[in-house]
Amino acid sequence: MTERVFKDDLATAKPHAYGFSHGHDRPGLPTEPIEVAISSNGENWQSYYDNDEFGRTFCYDWDIPLVNPVEQFQKINTRDGQNLNSSSFDSRDITTTWIIDSNSKAEFLQRFHEIQKFFMSRDGFWLSFGNQPAYKYRVKTRVFTPTYFNDRSASISIIFNNYTGMKESTGTSLEIFDSTKDFFDFGMGIPNTDNLKWKFNTNNFNVFNPSDLVIDPLSQHHFLKIHIKGVGIPTIVNKTTGETFSYSKYLSGNDELVVDGVDPVINGIADGINSNHGTISLNRGYNEFDISGLSNFEVSFEFYFIYF
Repeated sequence: MTERVFKDDLATAKPHAYGFSHGHDRPGLPTEPIEVAISSNGENWQSYYDNDEFGRTFCYDWDIPLVNPVEQFQKINTRDGQNLNSSSFDSRDITTTWIIDSNSKAEFLQRFHEIQKFFMSRDGFWLSFGNQPAYKYRVKTRVFTPTYFNDRSASISIIFNNYTGMKESTGTSLEIFDSTKDFFDFGMGIPNTDNLKWKFNTNNFNVFNPSDLVIDPLSQHHFLKIHIKGVGIPTIVNKTTGETFSYSKYLSGNDELVVDGVDPVINGIADGINSNHGTISLNRGYNEFDISGLSNFEVSFEFYFIYF
């Protein structure tokens, strides 16, 4: 389960440059700082505000990354133009601007070390910004570029490579409306309706995908878990895409079948041999589903929303 990324400003003292900050103003800040948090798994988060070693080191700006399409064309000499063979979206950079303000050169070197230690890793990680807490980016830190004001302060440009080429919702479809976690944003493409849900107990239902793209576990390895509980032998059909998944073993009321991407898992054990090896994707917008062969069932769709 995903934890809240940024702590509640009413309950936690955070630095602010000017008023409306619940008594937590920090004199001397040039403008309002931006909180930044990182996570190795996208569920447990750490903000640099919680690291006392940062001192007066703050992020003040970040550039929204631009979509980076990549196409491959083929020229056939007897035809006008070219044929489009493939299309994908490549990685892109996120440039952030920081300022380190210290009392001495020794303190500056310590703060610079801390910010490098916080963001540098051999592995990729998730990155989220306090002024867009509903979204996260999968990144790898690229380069630090300091511009020195003097021997104890500098502006630091830190570039992160968003190597998936996309941003994702911080919470899953099953968490998005948890008002205690700040996962919802009005720009996420979620329709304003009271009956929108991703958990069902009827044989026919609609699953809404607000993403900018198809959720495709097979070709794009997107995260999608379909949780199935009930009694019987289930078959689930996405009538919008024409895809079918069926499972040939009888489920009792104590069993849970999870279609984890492309892999069926029964009670935590992989069991693809007893399936039709079918895969389910989600088109943009509404997807009409039928489920049969079960009684007293519940099915839920757990996935992250993906955006440019």
